[in-house]
Amino acid sequence: MTKRKLIGIFVPLLITGTLSAFILVSAKEYAQYKEIFEDISAWSAFFSVFGIVYAIVAGFLLVTVLTKYSDLNQVIENELNAIETVRDFLTYLNDENNEIKKNIKDALSYYTLSLNNNEWSEMSDPNEPMDSDTSEELYEIMRKSKGISVNTEKDSIVFTAIIENISDITKLRTRRIALANDRLPLRLKILMTFMSIVLITAFMLLGVHNIYTHVAILVSLSVSIHLLYMIIEDLDHPFYGIWNINRLPLEALAKRFTKENSLL
Repeated sequence: MTKRKLIGIFVPLLITGTLSAFILVSAKEYAQYKEIFEDISAWSAFFSVFGIVYAIVAGFLLVTVLTKYSDLNQVIENELNAIETVRDFLTYLNDENNEIKKNIKDALSYYTLSLNNNEWSEMSDPNEPMDSDTSEELYEIMRKSKGISVNTEKDSIVFTAIIENISDITKLRTRRIALANDRLPLRLKILMTFMSIVLITAFMLLGVHNIYTHVAILVSLSVSIHLLYMIIEDLDHPFYGIWNINRLPLEALAKRFTKENSLL
C-alpha cells in the first residue's frame, strides 16, 4: 500500500479520534445527569438491544459490498480470460486465414484498450450509470470473426469455440457493467449513519468515573465505526479509493496485444 493511501486512511481516523475525545472532555460535565450511575441497568439493556441491531445492519452491509466486490473482480478476470482464449484459439486456424487472424487480434486489442481507457473511467463514475448495450468495439470482434473460412471439420470446431467465447465476453461485459452500476440503497446508508451517531452519542453519555477510561472507550468506538464506514463506502465504489479492483492484469493484457500486433 502506497504512502498516499496510508495517509488517506490514518489522517481521517486521527481526526475522528481527536474530535470525539475533545467533544467528550468539553461536554462531559454538562451531558451527564446525577442519577446516571443508578440507571446502569437501563443503559445496559439499551446497549444490548441497540448493539445487536447495529451489528446486524453493519454486518449485512459489509457482506453485501464484499460479495459484490468479489463477484466484480471475478467477472473481470473471466472476461480477460475469455479474450485471451479467443486469441489463443486463432492458432488452430489454417494459414489461409492469416489475414483474418490479424484482423481479429486487432479487434481484440481495440476492445481491450477501450476497456482500459474508456469503460474503466465510465464504470468509475458514481453519478452516471454506464450503458450495458453491446459496444462498437465488441461488434467489431464479431464482424471480423465472420470472415473465418470453414473448410475442414477442424476449422468448424475452432470457429464454434471462438464464437462461444465471444458470446462469453458479451455476457461477462453485461454482468461487469451491472455490478459496476450497482450501489447500496440510500436508505440503508442513512440508517447506518443514524445508528452510528446514536451509538457514539450514547457512549458519550455513558456514566464512567474515570475520564481517561471514558475517552479511550469513546475514541476506540468512534475510530472503529469510521473505519467500518470507510471500508463499506470504498467497497461500494470499487474502481477508486483505498480498496479497489486491481487494474494491472487489464493493463498487462493491453500491452501484450500492442506488442504482439507490432510484431505482425
